[in-house]
Amino acid sequence: MAAQASHTLFPPTTDGGQEAQPQPVVVAVSGGLDSVVLLHLLAQSAPAWNLALHVAHIDHDLRPASAGDAAFVRALAGALGLPFHTVRLDGAALHADSSGLEAAARTARYRFLCATANNVTPPPLVPIVAVAHHAGDQAETLLLRLVQGSGLAGLAGMRPVTLLEDTAGGARPVCLVRPLLAAPRADILDYARRHGLAWREDESNADNARARNLLRNTVLPELARINPDIAATLARTATLLADESDRLLAADEEICRRLRVLADDERIVLQLAGLRSLTQSARRGVLRVALAGLASAARDLNYGQLDALATAVGAAGGHSGPHPLPHGLVWSIVTEFASGARCLSLHRGDALPIPPPGPWLPADWRAAAGAVELGETATVRVEEWMLTCNTLALSALPLDWQHNADRWTVYLDRAQVGTPALTVARPGMKLEPLGMGGRHKQVGDLFTDRKIAPPLRAGWPVIFDEANGEVLWVCGLAQSEHARVTAMTRLVWVVQWAPAGDQ
Repeated sequence: MAAQASHTLFPPTTDGGQEAQPQPVVVAVSGGLDSVVLLHLLAQSAPAWNLALHVAHIDHDLRPASAGDAAFVRALAGALGLPFHTVRLDGAALHADSSGLEAAARTARYRFLCATANNVTPPPLVPIVAVAHHAGDQAETLLLRLVQGSGLAGLAGMRPVTLLEDTAGGARPVCLVRPLLAAPRADILDYARRHGLAWREDESNADNARARNLLRNTVLPELARINPDIAATLARTATLLADESDRLLAADEEICRRLRVLADDERIVLQLAGLRSLTQSARRGVLRVALAGLASAARDLNYGQLDALATAVGAAGGHSGPHPLPHGLVWSIVTEFASGARCLSLHRGDALPIPPPGPWLPADWRAAAGAVELGETATVRVEEWMLTCNTLALSALPLDWQHNADRWTVYLDRAQVGTPALTVARPGMKLEPLGMGGRHKQVGDLFTDRKIAPPLRAGWPVIFDEANGEVLWVCGLAQSEHARVTAMTRLVWVVQWAPAGDQ
């Protein structure tokens, strides 16, 4: 048993446990057989493994005997000389929770355990919580997920080590360890008897109205008539499936990296053609990986949700979205500005599907300013971009100005410009694009031709003339014939966007 509890997270020290800063470990102890044995094992090994144990108990307020359980665990911690942490939950509130009693209790339980681990663990050490799940629990988990229709990741069961994120109000992630996961319950019971340990019995474990109890009390004993070692066999199967799940996950992660156009805190953008070339199964796997990169809770999306997304992504045409997903995420089909390639963007609901390729006027700027009048010389900062306007003699321009390759710089005849202003495209705005022989074009049609994603259009900067309503420049895309520089031009109005740090 001691060897089974010796997970790699608790390696023996090389100096007999004399390291300066021991590793805190919060041990979840209900008072039942399994958690009492886990605590005893870790207490015996703590000096050699340099662990500082803390005992944590959650009173769910669901049974008359729960107060007695709490008192028992408090006394046990005291006898071992260990710090004791406890919380009493509101049983009525757990019953009323819309997620269901068991889910609500589990959420509250792990929130307390993770908060406790964060509180007792000084940085840079990793907060650790140890729980007493064993091979029998693993067998129950596998059967339960099988009858619920879980996929491979679910059938892999519980892992010896799991990282818990977003469980304690934005605190550090917590490492959840299960040192007894490979131990049969018979070995745990034998250990307790040999060491004279006392524990509490939970009478609710006999209630077969709960799915786990039905599996433990009825289904597994019946299966044991076919295979007497059924619990260990199922636990071993879960381990094999975990290995296969990890192998497929690594393959999905590699494909996701290959298809990734960009990734930041707000979005992950993938090549649409590459994504559509995958099988439906591989597409589901890549989408799960990508979504989990944005929100860890997205790892729990079920088969139906992922399959529906994979199908929709495969069928969507043109620009599309945003379409809602769980956990505050959405998906959109957009065109990547530089390459012109169509992409899938998985992004937060309040974020653009793809970053603007240059300056962009955000909603708060548009609401506050509307339009900013520009003079012969002007400087306007918009977030990380700076707009500068200068008036120069034609002879003062660079020799190669007519071959300007910078899409964010424009040269206009100052005499043809009345009252210029910075704004965004508005319904009905038209432009007389350079080289179109005086024909006008709707700015919205220009956006469509240049494959500018609809969400980007709302903040796309436009320079227009308030004196006559002429659009002078759809920034980065097209300038107007109306104010082009000619041989008759004397003064040139130079308008340029550049990153603020370059000024």
